[in-house]
Amino acid sequence: MENEFSVLNRMIPALYEAAISPELWKDQLDWLTPILGSQNIVLLRIENIRPEISDYSFHANSWITPEMVGEYLRLGLNHNDGSAYFHQLDLYEFSIGDEMRHRNGDMSPSRFYPWLEEATGCNRAAGMCLLKEPSGYDILTTHYRDDGPFVPDEAARMLRIVGPHLTKVLEMNRPVNLLRHRYGGFLDVLDRLRIGVGIVTAGSELVIANDEFNRIVSTGDSLVLGAGASLSARDDHDGRLLRDAVLKLSRKDGLMTTSESLRLNSRINENSAYLLDLSPLRESRGTFGGQFSGVLITVVDPFWYTDLNVGLMRQHYKLTATEIEIFDAVLRGLSNRDIAEHLGKGPETVKSQLTSVFRKTGTNDRLELVRLAVQLIIPLNDDMDTKQPRINRGI
Repeated sequence: MENEFSVLNRMIPALYEAAISPELWKDQLDWLTPILGSQNIVLLRIENIRPEISDYSFHANSWITPEMVGEYLRLGLNHNDGSAYFHQLDLYEFSIGDEMRHRNGDMSPSRFYPWLEEATGCNRAAGMCLLKEPSGYDILTTHYRDDGPFVPDEAARMLRIVGPHLTKVLEMNRPVNLLRHRYGGFLDVLDRLRIGVGIVTAGSELVIANDEFNRIVSTGDSLVLGAGASLSARDDHDGRLLRDAVLKLSRKDGLMTTSESLRLNSRINENSAYLLDLSPLRESRGTFGGQFSGVLITVVDPFWYTDLNVGLMRQHYKLTATEIEIFDAVLRGLSNRDIAEHLGKGPETVKSQLTSVFRKTGTNDRLELVRLAVQLIIPLNDDMDTKQPRINRGI
């Protein structure tokens, strides 16, 4: 037992890595499971204020598949059976089986155990409350079989050692999970539009990103990810500009700033640039309880400009058919001379028509024109609603 406690104490620092990297929970819980002598472990947040996101801190070891989690939540088991009474336990008090449910006079047939046995092959469960607050509570449950090696008293002693640390890590982890829940669907949409979106802390630490953002970073062409998931730029000068902009926008006294834009040149094509729009995450509804201030970054790969919808530009800015042709050629990276040859026009005519496009759209150069087209795809207001499109600010 003494050796197990020693191993547990050595493992505690590693638990804190999961605070900013939720994907590590599976490995950490896989490690803890055999120490407790059980088969499965689940960490669950029961949300009292926003029940529609009560699943935002559901972590489990590798025995629990996403399909099992989906069925568990679909059946509403996180609000029934023993889960409904866990908040009545003292912190880090261990409850075995239906003890708490029966203590409260609920003798109805369990809906939890049929799911548990069918999903995992386990027929018993035990757990403890890790945190109680007005907004909800965190619980840890461990699943086991009657004929398994699980010893409740020994498990309880070990969990009382690691419990406070789990509480702290979950508390640190909660804003990250809220971000993922709130922006997850939005990021998936932008993936399909080939727009990269990431959220960084004041220290430029990337806490959430869609696949397109990760793909752009993985090319190493302009944006790079350093130690501790720190977002920077390949060029040192660009890296300083990016860090300074993030720090400025993430400060509480800077939340009135709408956005900033950066251009990071491509190493692959000197005529191309990555367009970054940075906007502060606002707390007007207190979604993150004042725990998080950061910056939303959108980035467009210059090699995907041709996928932008020129029809939206025509509709909103009353561009003529010829001006749309000019704009489409700009998206393809053609110079004025190339555009003239492509459209069979004189260079001065192309220059004049491009000037007209700039005037109608309120832009000054090609880069601003492309950025405006990107902003037009999914315009957002301060609270991430899309009811009234607004085309004069960054995403």
